[in-house]
Amino acid sequence: MKENKKEIVKFTPKQLEGWEEYRNALYIQKSKSDDLFEKAITFISSGALGLTLTFHDKIVPVENSICVIIIAIGWTLLITTLFINLISHYQSSKSTDASIDEIDGILDYKINYSTYQVNLHKRNKKIDNLNKTSIYLLGIGLFLIIIYVSINIHYGKEKQLDTKVETSKQATTKDKQSESKRTIDSTSYISIKQQP
Repeated sequence: MKENKKEIVKFTPKQLEGWEEYRNALYIQKSKSDDLFEKAITFISSGALGLTLTFHDKIVPVENSICVIIIAIGWTLLITTLFINLISHYQSSKSTDASIDEIDGILDYKINYSTYQVNLHKRNKKIDNLNKTSIYLLGIGLFLIIIYVSINIHYGKEKQLDTKVETSKQATTKDKQSESKRTIDSTSYISIKQQP
């Protein structure tokens, strides 16, 4: 039987240096990507919160709105997203500080590289979980706000139709009443003329 074992490739010092440079470039790219992600989450959630608060009266006037609890929950989720994103940013900064300290520990032979990797993985997992939570809360918050606006726009249209129907009914009733008064007035006028 042939054994399918993969041979471990030995790298030259120059190849190892190339891999190290590539790894550092990936780490820098990941840091930039994480930074952009946090900025995007902050921008979207604060923008959505600001827009819905500012234009709420213009889209759905408060006195005519229904299901207000839906938008209240949506706003709460957007605020929570901003708060969690702030915590994530803080944790990311603390993780970088801890990584620098641990790398100094590796250079001083106080800790080994595998311990550093385990610690870094734990810190990154916490930050990743916070970021995932931000994404879910932002999505649910925006979805609830869209549902609220849709319900109230539909309700507003129905209310306008009902108002138009009532107005036309009232106008028809007033027309009939005024016609009957005219008829009564004209008959009484005619009957007065015929007496002499």
